[in-house]
Amino acid sequence: MNLETCLACLRETCDPDPLVEHWDESVASLPAETPSWLTPAEISAHREYCGLGASADEPLLRAAKMIAADPALKLLAWHCYRRLYVHTESGGFSDWPGLDNALGDLAGALYVLVSLAMVPQVKAAHAALGVADEVTRDTCFQVECFALNYRDAHGGRWGILLGQLFWLRHYTAGRLFRIGRFEYKIEPYHGPRAYRHERTRDVVALADDGARFNAEGFIPIGGERNEGDFTATLEERADRVVGYPISPAGMAMHRRVALDLAEWRPALAKGDLTLDMHIPSGGGMRPEACRDSLSRAPAFLAATFPDRLCVGVSCVSWIYNTQFEDMLGPDANLVRHMRELYLYPVHSSGKDGLYFLFYTDDVDPATARRDSSVRRAVLDHVAAGNRLRCGGMFTLTEDIAHYGTAHYRSRWPGVLNLLGD
Repeated sequence: MNLETCLACLRETCDPDPLVEHWDESVASLPAETPSWLTPAEISAHREYCGLGASADEPLLRAAKMIAADPALKLLAWHCYRRLYVHTESGGFSDWPGLDNALGDLAGALYVLVSLAMVPQVKAAHAALGVADEVTRDTCFQVECFALNYRDAHGGRWGILLGQLFWLRHYTAGRLFRIGRFEYKIEPYHGPRAYRHERTRDVVALADDGARFNAEGFIPIGGERNEGDFTATLEERADRVVGYPISPAGMAMHRRVALDLAEWRPALAKGDLTLDMHIPSGGGMRPEACRDSLSRAPAFLAATFPDRLCVGVSCVSWIYNTQFEDMLGPDANLVRHMRELYLYPVHSSGKDGLYFLFYTDDVDPATARRDSSVRRAVLDHVAAGNRLRCGGMFTLTEDIAHYGTAHYRSRWPGVLNLLGD
């Protein structure tokens, strides 16, 4: 069956181009029997392992029966499986068919079934690395997170947002692991360089050479220019580094300082390996859960990849938007978490976070859902004519033990006294 015929059988009018890569190989390799990951026993086992409740069995098993009985659906499901797990270099799935005509209320279930099929592959990858089953199971919970996002956006129906499907490749490759609340993979660091004082162990980050900031110390959104903007410089001399410091609260300071290299040592630079942290949806940001995850992650990754030692944890996310400190107030768990880290400014689109909160970047504050404190705060912010920022963070491994003390911020006034002009 060629691709055009398959889509016609499914009554889909989508552009076939995003699906064409490796189509002939999928057709040639399609098994005569039902793939094992579409059988009731494996569906239920994988569903349970990924944390989906037993209530998912009935719709998923019903969808699997429909897929197995329909040649076009079976072929599309097989092609999706192979594109996701075999041809991992191929593109994403954002433009794949929604399948409303072929599956009705179960339209998204095909993609849940393909997602659940990652379980044996994640188990095998983790077993080869000596990873404990607790971590493997927690890592596979991402399927539940994605399914909950879809249900939240589609009135309780089962599915996976197509724009998120590609992300599962990280788990089957054995490079992204969930340790408690957060997920981690080893990646080169791309943020501002940081230095540590030999005696006090204080830390200061310096802005990149040529980075432009507005009067508040943030990178202007969309390249806009306003009065009060300034451009940072960073100069390395034999005995000192001269640049513009970044406050751990997340903004660059319009002040040039000098770090005496007899007292300040490089602690974090571009290209250094860090634990690139990701924040799965649906788990809250309780301080004890955040601390537990950050405390356990470095030892786990060091034991799993002893030849790839990391100097800290880093992340760029809409979560680390410093505007939340005003929008949510000091007692919000998210704000309390942010205060434990060294924040820094990054480039922003002005709509950062909208997709993750509302599953679209185009949000009408007058009609969008206001069923959580974060959603209400963001909608009020946007309704007032404001734009949203993104933010970056790091915490050095040595400093994770201080989580709960606002370590970087509480020491910042003293740090400024250590800097020369």
